[in-house]
Order: sequence, then C-alpha cells, then structure tokens
Amino acid sequence: MALAWHIEGLSVRTIARRLRLSHSTVLRYLSAKASLSTTSPITSAPRTHSPPHPLKSVVVRRRLVKRLALLLSSERPGSRKYPSTYAIARQCNLQGVPVSVSTVRRDLIALGFVLRCRRRAVAFTDDDANRRLLFARTCKETDVLFSDEKIFDTNDHGCRTEWCYQGQRASVRETARWAPRLHIWGLIGIGVKKLVILPEGSITKEKYKHHCLQRVVVPTMEALRAEGRTPVFMQDGARAHTANTNLAYLSSKGIFPLQWPARSPDLNPIENFWAHMQREVSNRGPTDVDELRTFVQRVWNDIPQSVVDAYVASFQQRLQDCVRLQGERLPG
Repeated sequence: MALAWHIEGLSVRTIARRLRLSHSTVLRYLSAKASLSTTSPITSAPRTHSPPHPLKSVVVRRRLVKRLALLLSSERPGSRKYPSTYAIARQCNLQGVPVSVSTVRRDLIALGFVLRCRRRAVAFTDDDANRRLLFARTCKETDVLFSDEKIFDTNDHGCRTEWCYQGQRASVRETARWAPRLHIWGLIGIGVKKLVILPEGSITKEKYKHHCLQRVVVPTMEALRAEGRTPVFMQDGARAHTANTNLAYLSSKGIFPLQWPARSPDLNPIENFWAHMQREVSNRGPTDVDELRTFVQRVWNDIPQSVVDAYVASFQQRLQDCVRLQGERLPG
C-alpha cells in the first residue's frame, strides 16, 4: 500500500502519517522496494517541498470516483446511488475506467472521504417535518419530564470496532434471536430519575396506568408542584399511552401531556440516555433475565443526576436545531 501511494504521488511523510509509522521506517521500506527494481532509489523530499502531483490518469480516475461517490439515488432520496467501494469500482469499470476495489478505497481516502455507519431511522415524510417544525417553534416549555420505554436484552450492544494487535482477530458480537429481555420504563427531568421494570408481556393501557402513571408520574408531579415548579409531562404516541382512559385519568389530576409530534425520537433526550445505559449494561455481559435486571438497576443507580440533567437540558438546543433544519432529522 505504501508503494502504491508513493507511485500515485503522495509524499513519504503523508504515507507515514496515514500508516501511523515513522518517516524513516517508510523511507527504508520504499528504498528497499526501489532497490529491487530498475528505478532510482527513493529519497525523502525536504519539508519545504510540496509533494509531486499525481499522474493525469490518476486525476481523471479520482474525479470519476468522487462524482460517483457523491451521486444521489433518485429511487430513494437522500441515499447514495453507489454507496460502497464495490459499487463504485463496478460502475467505473462499466464506464471504461478499469480500477480495483482497493484502489477505489485509496482514492476515497485521498479525496477526504470517511467511512461511517448508516444509522437506522423510521420512515419520514414532508408532513412529519412540518409538524416537527411547528412543534419546535411553538414549544416554550423549559421544565419537561421525559418518559419512554426501552427493551434491554442480553445481546452484545457494545462498540462495533475494537483495537487488535497484529495477527489477532476481532472478537465476535454475539446476537441471539430470542435472547432474554427486559421491558422497562423511565422518567427523567431536572432533579428527577425514576425507573420502572415492567412485568412480562406486552404493555397494555391498564399496566401503563397502574405501574407508571399512578405509581410514578402523579406522585412525582405533585411533589414538584409542592416545591413551586410547574413541570410538563411528556409521553410518545403509543396506544397504551394515549388511551382515552389514561388521558382522562391524567386530566383529572391536572396533568396535560405535551403534544409530542410523531416520528421525533431525536427530540427526546431520554433516547440518548437509553443508548448510554445500553452500552453500560452490555459491557457487563448479562446472560439471563436475573443478571439483566440486576445490571439495569445497578447502571441506572450509578448514573449521577448531573448526567441526567445534562441530557434534559439539551432539549432546548434540539428544538433550535430542528427549526434551523426546517423540521428535518437532527444529525447524529
């Protein structure tokens, strides 16, 4: 790879920086390769000299690679027509520019491209964006209690990458289709952190009212009002949440939930809080439901309230970003 980069016009110092090696190590390697061929030995250019320009054929090929990498798909707006190095290399060959997959990868790196994972998201329409924009512009609430449900399981949800020594292979991320799971519900706010481990089975309006509203939401709201605060309760549009009986019960207690726009998990700070908890629980390696329950409760207790407050305080910035993006999804 170092020799190929040098042939394409990269300097020794640039190659050393990309390979995370010393300048002298790369120089010795390239000199040894040059001594085996008929070319003259490779010398290091002074720091004041600019690296040589790549060949004209390389410039033409990289222009094509860049154009294909940035080309958007008409069938699925927002996605790339040629998202992978294999697709780009295949299209280059069809257009009469023979190139390998590894060369395309080197060209993309040289052009400043970075390989990133595509995040999953729910389907999104223009009406959803308009509703989100209206909500972000009109919402003036600063003291909000955010609630949401989350399913934890024993699968490995840790980091997708890991550092390995030369010759070592990365560890396996084990995933079972019917892994032991735990259904929980949480409520966070400034100075508030409540956790409910829900019983097995699907959540119904009766379970939600008994375990979450009667036992947690109403007592918490009453306690905060006694302190002089005027909090607003937030819940998403799940059927168990928006059942008429549950809404009537909340209104009888003087609690009127925030009218939350559909398909807006990125506006809810508790989603990022769940992701933080998921990593911590997964790193402990639970193997059954009992260990999963223990680790979830332990991680929840170990997270300081200051971290929770920081997540909750990000709500106003999320609203501002939503307005700036005209209702589109927030990045990240």
